Amino acid sequence: MSVPTRAEVREVLKALVDGAITSERASDWARPWIVEDVHRVDDDLVWQALDRLFGADLMTSPAGHLHGPVDFRAWLAEFDARGTELT
Repeated sequence: MSVPTRAEVREVLKALVDGAITSERASDWARPWIVEDVHRVDDDLVWQALDRLFGADLMTSPAGHLHGPVDFRAWLAEFDARGTELT
């Protein structure tokens, strides 16, 4: 498993924003690069997005999520603003 590209990370962010995947699925996808630390992520933009995606399913209570659609849209907007080239 190699480190995801900016394009791959953006696809997951966009899927989360569009509701095509759940916050749990986004977190599961990002997990290997955050927790297992098998592959070093040198791109700061990719690292920050992976970190956010990994925390997308954090709960504030048994029925409440810490992050929601407004946050997901902000994450995607910031990712797009900071990363103009897709590698």
